[in-house]
Amino acid sequence: MNLQTFRAPTMAECLAEVKRVMGPDAVILHTRTLTIKRFLGLKRREIVEITAGRGLNGGPRGNQRRPQQMRGAVNNGGYADNGGGGTATAVRERPSGPVTVQAREPMGAGSQLPYGGSPPVQDHSAMTDLVDQVKTLRDMMKDMQMRDRMKDAPDVPAELYDEYQLLIDNQVERELAEEIMRTLGRTLRPDHLSQKPFVREKIAEQLEKQLPTAGPIQRIKATGPHVVALIGPTGVGKTTTIAKLAAKLKLDEKRKVGLITIDTYRIAAIDQLKKYADIIKTPLKVVGSPEDLRDAVASMADCDFVLIDTAGRSPKDTLKLNELKTFLDAARPEEVHLVLSSTASREAVELAIERFGDVRIDKLIFTKLDEARSIGTVIGVVRTVKKPLSYITTGQDVPADIEVARGKRVAQLILGSEL
Repeated sequence: MNLQTFRAPTMAECLAEVKRVMGPDAVILHTRTLTIKRFLGLKRREIVEITAGRGLNGGPRGNQRRPQQMRGAVNNGGYADNGGGGTATAVRERPSGPVTVQAREPMGAGSQLPYGGSPPVQDHSAMTDLVDQVKTLRDMMKDMQMRDRMKDAPDVPAELYDEYQLLIDNQVERELAEEIMRTLGRTLRPDHLSQKPFVREKIAEQLEKQLPTAGPIQRIKATGPHVVALIGPTGVGKTTTIAKLAAKLKLDEKRKVGLITIDTYRIAAIDQLKKYADIIKTPLKVVGSPEDLRDAVASMADCDFVLIDTAGRSPKDTLKLNELKTFLDAARPEEVHLVLSSTASREAVELAIERFGDVRIDKLIFTKLDEARSIGTVIGVVRTVKKPLSYITTGQDVPADIEVARGKRVAQLILGSEL
């Protein structure tokens, strides 16, 4: 196709020049208005530019109209004679076949279309190429971002990186998160890796395997009370938790329960436990020495369970931790549960399990799951201590907000399920 560009002061003059040079079958491809600077840029004038061509083949057949052409003579300011001798009308047909555009300059704010026509037709193949290039650039950027993210986890399959990051964000140990992703990468079919709900279910199964649980407190003695002691740092909610356990055993299982507290440092804690004891109608004893504790346990020989509430101890206070050990030696409990808060920092939890491990830990209880931003630390503690999880608490209501720990339930909470 032969293309030429024409310029003139007005649209009519420019169209007339197009017709004169290229004939009435010329195809208008592009029009625009230009501003020309003269005399050092102090004087400006506007001109019209038209790109036109001829020699277009392969147009529509039959009753379809031909591509845009200049028809008839251009007279009286660029209007085509309608043959009726009356008022001149603007004649312009839109192309119905493919048009190749050579000049792709964008139309400026001052651009005009001849006789109210529509914008110039874009080249379909050029637009397709542009779309392909944009897609290629987007894919390249995505690939670069993925490679950058994968630097810290080179062994994690790319399809599972988002799930891996979810575990990390929820405070699951990096080593364990990588191990789980590698396992899934080996065992799942490629088409399953893109199915997010299915992948999450498999991750929950892997987490559950890492979460041994102890089940509810159960009496294992033929005679005498089954003694359970709760220990842990200050502020983790031991007193509220022991009240919940007592209420569950007394009201749900119809067991006879006795309560003992050695937390004589906090009057408020004694008053709180006394109120709970009165509500569920169970005996409560307050003791201040290991000998008194031994006697208190013996005095409750007719109870099915005796629950001992201990004072919170700072993991850094070696003297108080040794004192706690002396009390436990006197009581000789069947079970000692370390109570930890889900809201505590990882460093605080690690220090607690290290120091209370020197006292005694049989099982673990995690409290305040409703207040924690994430609870991935639970699985890390269970793996470190190598002791089962017995209970979790999810609020302040007694006895409602306590439940026996289940591996699947905790795994789902780690993955972001609601309480």
